[in-house]
Amino acid sequence: MSELNSAETNTSTRAHFDTQAPIMISRDDPRQDPAGRRTLYVLGFSIAGAILTNMAVFMYFTSFYVSG
Repeated sequence: MSELNSAETNTSTRAHFDTQAPIMISRDDPRQDPAGRRTLYVLGFSIAGAILTNMAVFMYFTSFYVSG
């Protein structure tokens, strides 16, 4: 039988994973949801403002081009 399929090899790899510390998530830590919603609104209004500003600049220069 090959050495990779032996019971000793499987036991040694399992023992390695058992010795790692488990991940602990505290319930006392603040959550990111309230700040995430505010960030979403800021991003949305910023994009809308950038589009409107670019449109106003475009209209300003277009009016000079058309008038000659």
